[in-house]
Order: sequence, then C-alpha cells, then structure tokens
Amino acid sequence: MTYLENLSIYIVYAAVVLAYIWIAKKWRDVATRKFDDDKEIEQNGNMAVGLRRFGLYLGLAIGMSAALTGETLGFVNDLKTLAIEGALVLVMMMLSRFFNDAIILHGINNDDEAQAGNTAVGLVEAGSYIATGLIMFGAFSGGGGTVLQGYLSAMLFAVLGQVSLLIFFQAYEFVTSFNVREEVKAANPAAGLAVGCMLVALGVLLRASIAGDFQGWMVDIKSFALSTANGILLLLIFRKVIDWLFLPNTTLRVEVEKKRNVAAVAVTQACILALAIIIAGVI
Repeated sequence: MTYLENLSIYIVYAAVVLAYIWIAKKWRDVATRKFDDDKEIEQNGNMAVGLRRFGLYLGLAIGMSAALTGETLGFVNDLKTLAIEGALVLVMMMLSRFFNDAIILHGINNDDEAQAGNTAVGLVEAGSYIATGLIMFGAFSGGGGTVLQGYLSAMLFAVLGQVSLLIFFQAYEFVTSFNVREEVKAANPAAGLAVGCMLVALGVLLRASIAGDFQGWMVDIKSFALSTANGILLLLIFRKVIDWLFLPNTTLRVEVEKKRNVAAVAVTQACILALAIIIAGVI
C-alpha cells in the first residue's frame, strides 16, 4: 500500500471519529438548556464547561479506538466496525452522564454548577467520561465467538464496568477522610481532581479486566469479577500508602479541605494513576 493510500485511510478514520465528537457536542448543546456552552467556553473562558467537554471528547475517542486495534479485516469492514462501535460508545457516554448526575454527584445540579464555573464538577465529569471510554475500549477489545456474541459480550461488560465504577465510588467515599460531595459542591478543585483521577484510575483497571478474547459467559464474568475486586482492593490500600509516602508532613484531608492544595493532590493522584497502569499490566 502506498503512502498516499495509507494517508487517505488515516484521514477517513479521523473524519469518522471527528463526526462522532461533533454529534456528542450537539447532544450536549441540546441537553444543556440553561446556558450556551459555546459562549461559556469561547467568551467567558469557563473552565468547568471546558473540562466536561474535554472528558467527553477524549473518552469517546478512547472508546472508539478499540475498533482499530488487532488484526485488520479490510478497510471497508474496519470502517463499518468503527462506525457501529462509535454509536455504541456514544450511547454509553450518554448513560454515563446520567449515572454521574444520579449517583456520583447526587444532590448537585451539574449544569448550574458548571455555569457558575465550578471546576471541581468539571473535573469529576471529565474523569467519569474518560473512565467510561476506557471501559468501552476494554469491552470492544479482543475477539472470539460469533459477531453477535462479541457485541452482546461488549455491551454486557460495558454495563458491568459502569456498575463497578459506581460501586467503587461508594467505597472511595467511605474510606476518604473528607466529605467528597460537599467539597465538590463547594467548588474545591483539589477535591474534584482527586475524584476525577480516581475514576480514571479505576477505568484503567476495568479496561484491563474486561479486555480479552471471548472464552464463554461464565468464564469471562468470573474473571472480570475477580480481576476487578483485586484491582479495587489494591488501589484503595495503596492510596493510603501513597498519601503517607508523598505527603509526609501533612494529610490529604488537610490539603484538600483546608488548603484546597491542587499541587499536593496532583502529586498523589499521579502515583495512583501510575499504580493503576502497573496493576492493569499484570491483570
């Protein structure tokens, strides 16, 4: 295949992904009725609105990229797969937003907070979207079974992954020394960054737990459950260890609640993400 032929294929794939991102933009434009997203981003420089769009677009692309991994089935078939999986990823992004509002940020009006410039809400939404994209990447990775089994398996594990994300958030709230929702509602960017990064870290683990060839429904479900449970447990344990090691003269609660110290949270969450990547590599 010549250089120009390869370049043409890359352009087509990029155009399809951009088309879905544009559809996602229009969906959010319509869903956000209280204010004009474009105006908030372009004229007001609203970071909260920009962050939620950042997470949506990046998560969508991550989820769609699974269609381009593995062995090629030919340009036309690969393009069809990208289009079909793109639509499914977009649907899951819509459901992710619903779960985000109903459970992760329960009691917080995301749109009102975003319009007011609540960066913490934007960071949590961004983390949720990116985590969903990682889950979808895992769901659409691998092969085995019939085409129908492949898509049914992908959607089943996408849902299981999303449920696991919500369960993990409840566990994270339980072991966290500060009131997560109250700090996010109070527009504390340090709390938003902590929650958003933890969601992404779990997304990394869930992607690895879900990815792989279809081996059978019960075998895959058992493997997913065991890998996810081990990953969550390790993440919660090492979260405490990381706080002790990298915040030796203070505590995470003090840095988040009293100081709103984004720098301190960034250091610890980078370690959490690094650990999640390593754990995912051996799941």
